[in-house]
Amino acid sequence: LQALKRKPDLFLCSNLDVKAVFQCGVLSLKFPEAPTVKASCGFFTELLPRCGEIAPVGQVVHENGKVLLQAVLEGIGGQASRSLMDHFAEILFALNKHCFSYLSLW
Repeated sequence: LQALKRKPDLFLCSNLDVKAVFQCGVLSLKFPEAPTVKASCGFFTELLPRCGEIAPVGQVVHENGKVLLQAVLEGIGGQASRSLMDHFAEILFALNKHCFSYLSLW
């Protein structure tokens, strides 16, 4: 999360497997530890606004965003603590704001 905030062009690096980072973030949304889930939510709320400006991010979100949406809805549906609902809502808001055309397909 901090790397994304401070140096977003890191995601342009050819050595970075953006899909693997994305998948790790999705898996982290399902962890039982609230601080981990909160950090993962923060990661996605920083990542999603960059879909349009960083091509590798946009491609990964386009191809794997449905998995993210499913994890968020599972968390909201009862898998995660109620104290984390605002954080999940921020992901939904970011999806709606920055990836609306994909969101309607998923």
